[in-house]
Amino acid sequence: MSNGNTNITKDLKNIINDYMTKAIAEEFIKVIEAENSSGLNEVLNILKSDIPHVEYKLPNGIDYRLLVDPMITHCQPLLTEERYYNLLLDFSQLMLFAGEMSYSLEIAQNLQNKLESAKNFESILAETNLMISKIYWSQAYWEECEFYISEATRIFATISSSSGLAKCENMLGTFYGEKGEFDNAQKHLENALTLLETDDLSSHAMILTNLGIINTINGDYEKAVWNYKNAVEKFEVLNDVRRLSRVYHNLGMLYSQMENYDAALEEFNKCITVSMDNNYLSNCAVAYIGKAYVYTKLKNSALAGAYTDKAMEIAYKINDTLSIADIYKIKGMIQNDMDNFQLSEEFFENSIRLNNDIESKLNEAESSAELGTLLQNTGRENEAKPYLESAIIFFKGLKNESILAGLVAKSI
Repeated sequence: MSNGNTNITKDLKNIINDYMTKAIAEEFIKVIEAENSSGLNEVLNILKSDIPHVEYKLPNGIDYRLLVDPMITHCQPLLTEERYYNLLLDFSQLMLFAGEMSYSLEIAQNLQNKLESAKNFESILAETNLMISKIYWSQAYWEECEFYISEATRIFATISSSSGLAKCENMLGTFYGEKGEFDNAQKHLENALTLLETDDLSSHAMILTNLGIINTINGDYEKAVWNYKNAVEKFEVLNDVRRLSRVYHNLGMLYSQMENYDAALEEFNKCITVSMDNNYLSNCAVAYIGKAYVYTKLKNSALAGAYTDKAMEIAYKINDTLSIADIYKIKGMIQNDMDNFQLSEEFFENSIRLNNDIESKLNEAESSAELGTLLQNTGRENEAKPYLESAIIFFKGLKNESILAGLVAKSI
């Protein structure tokens, strides 16, 4: 551990000693130290092509601020009000992709304040509310996210904007999808397609991408591929590399579920390459998690560990609790493969707790299934049963029979 972590450990010991016996406290600290150990040096001798990914230096947030703040100031007198407000909206969106959540929110809220005192900019005000909902969505602040979607919907309805309402329906689809309510998510996404104006290429591509995610989860891989390929074509026409790279990630997740791991790695690498070049941290985080998952399936614990460590570094920086919970699940899988069952159990429990806190039902079910299987394989079948049963209850609501069949077999 680094000196900084050692100092943190000393502080933890002082706190824990007030609550536990010395022996239990010392064992607890050993677990913490094991959780924070890194296999990076081992990785560097395994696969040179992965070095640029695991050594990626995260951009300093202050650099964005020093560039964007002067632009916001100097552009105001040079642009019409409408163009200036749209510029601020674009800046907020860019900061979201860059993982600068607090700065993205600050720009959007400042824009919201300007628009509420202005006139004739209802459409931009609605887009700003939708932007704020995306920021809260990215951090799993569901109540705030839902509130701002409803505000955007209300404003778009007053100006009879079908395209705007389609965007709100798409956002509701992602909202319910992330919470594991997939039937509800699909309903809103299909509503979005119905409302969408034919010339809105970007929104069409985003809706197709989100439908592809639902198809992937439900095991309808042919539809998922069709949706993703169509989205790719549209984003390429628009030269929208931010969203294009996210589709690459989604394709990687699809191929992972199909157990086509070479194809999955290819798509994750495409996502990471584009995202690193442009410092799209939120895309990097999820693609690193995807690669880590594939490497656990390929039994390469060292590379899986390196990618989860890097994903954790990014997820912590951008306050992405959804990704952090997923990282704990993969860390549990890695330690399970290494027969470190106690540590594996700790990681799965962390993942379940966080997913429960943020109401991420799919990820909680996946982690419960992993923990249940671990407990079952280590002769703790009575402890395993509630975890496997809770996962089965969730997956029964999905259409992907292969996942459910495996869980039911384990629970018998």
